[in-house]
Amino acid sequence: GSRARRRLKPAASCGPAPRASPLALGQRRLLRRTAEMADKRVDPEDGKAYTYDELATFYKGTYKKAAIAAYWETCKPAKGKGKGKGKADPEPKAKAKAKASKAPAGGFKVCVCGGAGGIGQPLSMLMATDPNVAELCVYDLTLAMVPSKGVAADLSHINSKCKVKSYAFTPDDKAIEKAGECLTGCHLVLVPAGVPRKPGQTRKDLLDINAGIAKNIVEACAKFCPDAVVALIVNPVNSVVPAMDALWEKAKKPAGKIVGITTLDVLRANKFVYEKVGEKAGIAIEDISIPVIGGHAGTTILPLFSQDKAGREIPKEEVDALDKEVQNAGTVVVEAKGGKGSATLSM
Repeated sequence: GSRARRRLKPAASCGPAPRASPLALGQRRLLRRTAEMADKRVDPEDGKAYTYDELATFYKGTYKKAAIAAYWETCKPAKGKGKGKGKADPEPKAKAKAKASKAPAGGFKVCVCGGAGGIGQPLSMLMATDPNVAELCVYDLTLAMVPSKGVAADLSHINSKCKVKSYAFTPDDKAIEKAGECLTGCHLVLVPAGVPRKPGQTRKDLLDINAGIAKNIVEACAKFCPDAVVALIVNPVNSVVPAMDALWEKAKKPAGKIVGITTLDVLRANKFVYEKVGEKAGIAIEDISIPVIGGHAGTTILPLFSQDKAGREIPKEEVDALDKEVQNAGTVVVEAKGGKGSATLSM
């Protein structure tokens, strides 16, 4: 119905209006809030209108309730009420999500390519313990120091519903010819593969070797699991990801599926800010979130300290030094391990 309200005229003999009790005010706010949430608003992600409950159901598990509520406030009210202009109501978000996701809740298949390596093993363990993952494939080369078969056997003893399988290929094998069973049906392919940096090497020095390794896997994913998200943890990320994305586009596969994992820079920035100012200011490290933009190599790593409450506490004269600390953190780990490993544990 119409939201127009009549403007009531105050009685001539009335004194000051009695103040509403806090309970009455609270009830009014609640009723108003409930009415607002029953209305439909347009989600800018897809341009369709939804109630608050539909929106909250869709984003549940991805964002916290407070974040969803804040997002709802930014959505514009849907134009028109009631029957509208004869168009069918859009499909509720919850149903749309179920249709879009090709796996039921808790039924995802994940493959970790390089799963027997320094990053691959703990990453495989995280996947095996994730309640969303029903099947995990540990994929690596036969020359890996730890056989993928052994990693899979170890992980299979973890008390979770996840089924773990292993796959091993020789360096001469082409994934596009051999990895069909492993990759078919995957929803997520994690690629912590490639040669790690050694002391004195830059990420750029690894390009020729690691780009070839990534290409071998990405070509196979384009054939066997074109709808999967392919997450590359392959240095130099700045160069490898755009190259693989171009390869994916050339194969005419769904856009936006090739991503580079550089969250480690955010992790480092958060910790360094906490150690410098957060701890003294009584700010919990969990409440620090420094955005890092740019790339994942040297000066292309740009932490935005000013975008976080704790980060803004850093004296201006110390910002440049902290920039460099974040940018060089990976090199510090490589040198400290004496060429026998890279940042595998924090990763």
